[in-house]
Amino acid sequence: MIESTQNANPEQGALTRTRLLVVSVVLPILIAVAAALLIISWIPSLPKVVAIHWGSDGVDGYGSPWELIATVLGVVGLFSGIMAFSVADLAGSGRPRLNQKVLAVTSLGLSVMLSVGIAASVSSQRGLSDVSEAPDPLPGLLLGAALGLLAAAAAWFLLPRADRTPPYAIEVEPLNVGPAERAFWTGTVCITRGVAFLILAVVALVIASSVAAALNGADSIVLILLPVFVLLAIALTTIRWRVSVGQHGASVVSFAGWPAIRIPLAEIADVRLIEVNPVGDFGGWGWRWAGGRTGIIMQAGPAIEVTRSSGKVLVVPVNDAETAVAVLQAALAQRDA
Repeated sequence: MIESTQNANPEQGALTRTRLLVVSVVLPILIAVAAALLIISWIPSLPKVVAIHWGSDGVDGYGSPWELIATVLGVVGLFSGIMAFSVADLAGSGRPRLNQKVLAVTSLGLSVMLSVGIAASVSSQRGLSDVSEAPDPLPGLLLGAALGLLAAAAAWFLLPRADRTPPYAIEVEPLNVGPAERAFWTGTVCITRGVAFLILAVVALVIASSVAAALNGADSIVLILLPVFVLLAIALTTIRWRVSVGQHGASVVSFAGWPAIRIPLAEIADVRLIEVNPVGDFGGWGWRWAGGRTGIIMQAGPAIEVTRSSGKVLVVPVNDAETAVAVLQAALAQRDA
């Protein structure tokens, strides 16, 4: 039976969660909103269209200041929204996982970098009669990057030390299987609606920004959109997986037949039931790699963790993971009998 565990120190866990929310969600959004309001206050002194893209020969893309405002708010809002999910579950010590801490300070640094960089590029265009003479935004972008790194570094040292301990194993009731009996388990796992919405929102933001840039003179739309569509096509093959365990070992196969991961029973050293936080443990959803582990991460919660004889680890959160682990443990016991 799966036994839930609480943080070793509930008060520390609550405080850590609050700090992570402030660093990764509250502060980034406040900084982005402040930059947006500042740009809005400058609109009366700006040209009707502003420079939004520079090439080797100077300005080569124009648009409305509102496009830049939407970019800051959209990117920061999406990243902060993702981070809001990641702080729900902390390590057993009540401290953040390493990925949670890294992404939290990244969220703050990204907000500072975008807000300062874009605000600086707009500020330099105030009072211009000819927007084609807008100065190079590189100094402002470099300033934003430097301040973003400083903010991220400060947040890193202010947040609690990351918990790097491996995930604990959840006790599983053994499956009673006779020597001549064979047990088999199979199930499916697919991406949740909330995650699908976030992915589509990111794709829509990139496409909208690229089209807007192209309509205003930038010629890089193909270079931007082609990789986006390629990655989207690959992602569509990995939104639903068939998971099966038994005497054959363990297999996780995409509904399209590729990609697929198959681990023969002879190559399995151990199998455990663990709890997975997608962002905290793997930095997000999908086919992921983190800390030497491969994850097919479609959802949070109980997961199958298979360790190969080579030391490589596969993690798959799936419904009824407890039964799947019990079946595979029984198969390993029969193999070793």
